[in-house]
Amino acid sequence: MNRFTALPTLPNAIRHQHTLLKTTDLTQAPDFTKYSPVKPIKEGIAPYIVETMKAFPTDSRYINQQHYYQNRNILMNDYAKRTPHPVSLMQLAQYYDDSSTLTKQKIINSGIFVKEELVIRIASKINLLQSLPFNVVNNFHFLQVYESYYNIFERFRKFPAIKTMEDNLKFSEFIRKILQDFNSLNLPHLIMGALECTIFDLYPRDKMDELLSNLLRSRISRRLIVEEHLSVTSNYVTGKKENTLVLGDIFQECNALQYLTHASKECEQFIRNMYYPTIPLPELKIEGCTDLNFYFLPTHLKYLLGEILRNAYEATIREYIRKGSDKPAPIVVTIIENPDTYIFRISDQAGGLIHSDADLWSFGKSKERARESLNNFHKLPGLHSISIYDDIADSTTCTSSSMRAVEPYMNTSLAHTTQWNINKGHYKLEQPLIELLQRPFRYKLGVGLAMCKVYAEYWNGDLRVHSMPGYGVDAVLTLGNLMKSTAKKQLDKV
Repeated sequence: MNRFTALPTLPNAIRHQHTLLKTTDLTQAPDFTKYSPVKPIKEGIAPYIVETMKAFPTDSRYINQQHYYQNRNILMNDYAKRTPHPVSLMQLAQYYDDSSTLTKQKIINSGIFVKEELVIRIASKINLLQSLPFNVVNNFHFLQVYESYYNIFERFRKFPAIKTMEDNLKFSEFIRKILQDFNSLNLPHLIMGALECTIFDLYPRDKMDELLSNLLRSRISRRLIVEEHLSVTSNYVTGKKENTLVLGDIFQECNALQYLTHASKECEQFIRNMYYPTIPLPELKIEGCTDLNFYFLPTHLKYLLGEILRNAYEATIREYIRKGSDKPAPIVVTIIENPDTYIFRISDQAGGLIHSDADLWSFGKSKERARESLNNFHKLPGLHSISIYDDIADSTTCTSSSMRAVEPYMNTSLAHTTQWNINKGHYKLEQPLIELLQRPFRYKLGVGLAMCKVYAEYWNGDLRVHSMPGYGVDAVLTLGNLMKSTAKKQLDKV
């Protein structure tokens, strides 16, 4: 038999399988749908792909066909040309007179200043975002920040003039809600946007770090101005007629030992949750000026000490497991008080740093570390896909504004805090920093030290890390003495 000879007829020959096809003649087109479906793929990501291909986001109130003209005539030709006012802590607490007495007119003047100043400051940051390359600001996360900033700009700009105490109370409730709504997610969106832009080489790493540092510092300043006004309004409403502290009541006398102990207890609980309840824990030794009391912003001090101790505890436990030691090495905190600064040195024996110094202080990171950090952000349930448009859409179905703010983020590490009561003089403002700090230990975001450095520098301090490979790390946190700089006027820094 040669290659031109017909094959023998067999009952189960492969050639006979062609009889299963429904094609009756050679002129009929074969059915390829089983190889390439012609129906739309109804995957969950499909709506997002369609949305990104549009010229304008569907539900956006600010980025639409009219946005260019409104932005040019209102923002660029007016507010963006105004210069933000440098202020001091004393001015925020006393509002441009030398008296600590709280009067009705002083409270009203405070509200007028906050309303006008916040519009100017947020306009300058919108202008900064507009100067970025389109593929950066069009990133999903940066777009949320842009929408949020424009949302704040429009709401402040259109708020009625403050002329009476009743107007100021309405304004106080208005800005309190802004601290609690979608805008509180700007912090994680900024970081995730920086990580994604690094992965795709959309923006130079050094410029990205500069951009985020700029936006974070201005964010601290805006929140400080708002919280000082809420504090002074709350004091006046409850009958307090004088500020006893030149810094204002949002600053409190903090006991260093108490804050360190509290941070260590939280770290210990995180370690138990991450491994098992009876795992041996490192001893925390506190040395030096253990009776130190100083005025500071409690939320920021809690975040700074908590984030640094968190790194020390995690590294110490991993080194303990790696070595198979009898018990973990101790963590030593040394407190030093100087006339102008307070120093906290946190020392561990966890083998030193495994990452480069450039990655340590960068929000962009190397591509490999950026992917790791972004992956952990995405493990925070739902956070990576939460959009301001979702918040707007939810407003049509939810009856309670507080529930609209809380529901999309419930059961995540960024769930909202809603306890605030201006009538009773007690306020508990939104604390995105603390909520980031309280994430599970397994979610290693990789930006903690970079964040801490920005916050430390804002308060006239610094954060440095000294690593000895094979032995351990000394993290040295320096904080400025705020009582020495109450009258110093600065923009986006104390």
